[in-house]
Amino acid sequence: MPSINMVALRRAEKRRQENNIRKIVYAILGEIGVFVLLLTFMSARMFSINGHIGDMDGKLQKLQSKVTQIQGLQQETSKLLPKVTTLASAKSDTLFWYDSIYAVTRSLPGRTWLTAITTQGSTPSAAAAGPAVTAAPADSDPSLSVAGIAMNQSSVGEAMLHMNHEPSLDHVDLAYVQSQKTGKTDTVSFQMTVHLKQPAAPPAKGGTDVQKS
Repeated sequence: MPSINMVALRRAEKRRQENNIRKIVYAILGEIGVFVLLLTFMSARMFSINGHIGDMDGKLQKLQSKVTQIQGLQQETSKLLPKVTTLASAKSDTLFWYDSIYAVTRSLPGRTWLTAITTQGSTPSAAAAGPAVTAAPADSDPSLSVAGIAMNQSSVGEAMLHMNHEPSLDHVDLAYVQSQKTGKTDTVSFQMTVHLKQPAAPPAKGGTDVQKS
């Protein structure tokens, strides 16, 4: 009897060990399966991320070429800006002198002629109009030194009166009037300084007009 019980106990112990080993194997296989699934998911995820990164790299390369073009245009614009500013300033000054000289010539009565016009003042550019126009050193205020010939002193006074009523002209100072002969005709030569009104400065960008009531 004792030997039979020992054999039964050994068989039971062997079955128990086999069951334990089987459970361990199943657990290991389950963990391997979970690891394989996780690895598969991570691989698919990495593949998707790599594809997305590749697409983004392609878009970035396209954008980089455009950014490079924009930067080049900005550099060219910054180089041209001083020239554009200079041209705009020269255009404004030229139009200022042209309008002023035109206002002077428009004020002349009949049979009155200009022989020379000299520009003076802080505005650097001068526009040519009339028989002769030369530039003098710049002073603080813009003005025109005008010389000419008229039939009599009344014509000179009439010209000064018209100039004083011109919106772009400030006032006129007569330097001299001299009687002379032009061929066989009695004429007078004159010289005057026509003071000009400074052009209005453009309003500052971003500024607001404040009006007091």
